[in-house]
Amino acid sequence: MRDKNKDKDALRITQQCRARGGMVYDLKCESAKLTVRVFPRESDADSGEWRVEACTSHTAEAFIITEWGATRAETLAEVGRSWVSKAPQHGLPAFDWEAVAQVLTDVRAL
Repeated sequence: MRDKNKDKDALRITQQCRARGGMVYDLKCESAKLTVRVFPRESDADSGEWRVEACTSHTAEAFIITEWGATRAETLAEVGRSWVSKAPQHGLPAFDWEAVAQVLTDVRAL
């Protein structure tokens, strides 16, 4: 039998939608919220094939971590590393970035 309280607190996607040629995924784990945006290269001047952004809020003042990479999965991993290194300085909540990758893989986002 599944533990309903554990399932309620597990990392999950609460919303996904298209935006400016890419996808936006709102995730929630316990009380922490995370938005991940995934966009393909738009011009030759872009730093990589994929851009991934992560933030905890949709406000103009939100701290956003942005990374570029060759694949969506590699780029998300780099966002996770940046998030962990910048979390103490910016008061970012902790996330299990491997779990984030798995949830996004499950919906074919990576």
